[in-house]
Amino acid sequence: MPDDLSANSEYGPGKFRALFDRGLDFALDRLLRRAEAQNGSLSAADIREELARFKEQPGEDTTEFFQDAWRECTFAVERLRWDQERRYPFERLMVNTFVHLLPTGDQVPIEGEHLSRRIIPGFVAAMLQMLGEELSDKYEEFCRSMVSRLKAQHGNAFNWDMVHDDPDATEVVSEVLITISHHFIDLKKRRRWLTDVINGHMGAPTAAQDVPFEDLECHMLISAMYQPLRDAMNTPEGEERITERYGRDRARMLRAVFAEITRDHRELSLGLSAQAVEAS
Repeated sequence: MPDDLSANSEYGPGKFRALFDRGLDFALDRLLRRAEAQNGSLSAADIREELARFKEQPGEDTTEFFQDAWRECTFAVERLRWDQERRYPFERLMVNTFVHLLPTGDQVPIEGEHLSRRIIPGFVAAMLQMLGEELSDKYEEFCRSMVSRLKAQHGNAFNWDMVHDDPDATEVVSEVLITISHHFIDLKKRRRWLTDVINGHMGAPTAAQDVPFEDLECHMLISAMYQPLRDAMNTPEGEERITERYGRDRARMLRAVFAEITRDHRELSLGLSAQAVEAS
């Protein structure tokens, strides 16, 4: 059985056990209150009656627990699925381009600062569509070979930061983003498409405070993906390296995409400012 599904796993049976224990606490509390009202005496019939009432009328606190438990289960499944998708290191590398925008652990996502982890399946689907099956398979195979090399090199000390920081991984991400850059020349049109694809793949909310994925969030995603290339192109040696590696046409294409990102940010900022004025 994989480690992710061990009895103590926070994503496997251990998650359901934890939720079950919390649910039992609600039932126990009802029984204890009934026992206290009856001077500490409960018959088998009393217990059955109280449990039946608990099922029929769980109460507001228990109903909230049901909702929270469902969200936690959904979140656990999404995390487990993504952890299992470590078999797909290429997708993981691409997600790493905006991982700093994802909330970590129990961090409450803040609208305007974070992206929801629920966007990951849709993001991966969109990337595969823009690249096409043949190129996607090529990069997937290359990344698997890279991971195998690093695992053989580092043994038990291997971790995924080693993959993210490997020069070959950086080159793959740059090559992919440059390859698909023509899709972002009309950024507003691509943003609408990307928003629709990602929202179409998003599962149930993982928490009551989960953030939506709309125009601003999509802009944050695209901007984060291209920021390292933008930083590189803003240095003479970086621009020379990219131009030499990918050609002048691709370099000009990147410049056009960066200008679109700047324009898009300005338009979105003006729109948000206008909304704030109207609301005040």
